[in-house]
Amino acid sequence: MKFKALVNTVLQEPIAWLKRMMFERDYRTFLALRMKLGGIPRFTECRAKVYDWDLVIPDAASFLTSYGEIFVEQIYKIRCADESPVILDLGANIGLSVLYLKRLYPKARITAYEADPRIFACLEQNITGNGYRDVVLVNKAVWHENAVLQFSQEGGDGGRVAWDGERGTVAVQSQDIREIMEGRTIDLLKMDIEGAEDVVLPACREYLPAVRTIFIEYHSRVDECQQLDKVISLLSGTGFRLQLQSVFCSPSPLAERRVHSGYDLQLNIFGWREDGR
Repeated sequence: MKFKALVNTVLQEPIAWLKRMMFERDYRTFLALRMKLGGIPRFTECRAKVYDWDLVIPDAASFLTSYGEIFVEQIYKIRCADESPVILDLGANIGLSVLYLKRLYPKARITAYEADPRIFACLEQNITGNGYRDVVLVNKAVWHENAVLQFSQEGGDGGRVAWDGERGTVAVQSQDIREIMEGRTIDLLKMDIEGAEDVVLPACREYLPAVRTIFIEYHSRVDECQQLDKVISLLSGTGFRLQLQSVFCSPSPLAERRVHSGYDLQLNIFGWREDGR
């Protein structure tokens, strides 16, 4: 029986691949993009035609990773009775999340924030340049206050508020998350702000009951106290049912702890309300 199970497993993998090739357009597109862009050096600007979109891509590697997560795995997929859901995209990068959500809900009312001025220029070209003139694009960092912050430009999808003493940063304007969320009922709050969630999420706690679904990419900085327990407690305490998926972690952390871009753990946190609100 063990041998039969092994044979079945081996046979199932190519069958599953063939099914995806036959029935999943986004999967086929992803494979074609990987063949076309996979050999381009990091942080080399390029362009690609994806469906009817002409896209400016500042970094092929991070683009391919994001495309796989957003369009193939559909990590931002939501079900909403309203054909024009209100979506707040914090950390929109070059706009793949916006394009996916506008394809899912063409009448969606999206406000997208991106702090990095270089990446924001790509975001504008990829959204407004492809005809989406009803999306509000804001070139600011999201923070717990209105201020001027030092920002570290990674060149792809890893730009973030600079750490203490970091050199080679640029000044960016921030906007208080409370100003952004006040008075709004939000169908999806997407927060991918490279570690700033530790500061921003507690600041907007009183507004979370007006959020129907939430996505947070949680980052655990290797040399700082972990905040995961506080994030989970805050979200569950404001009525969310949660699921977590790993983005990056060490395969054997008790023996060897790996670090990626200064983080020893990254998780996708999904939250929704079981009462249907």
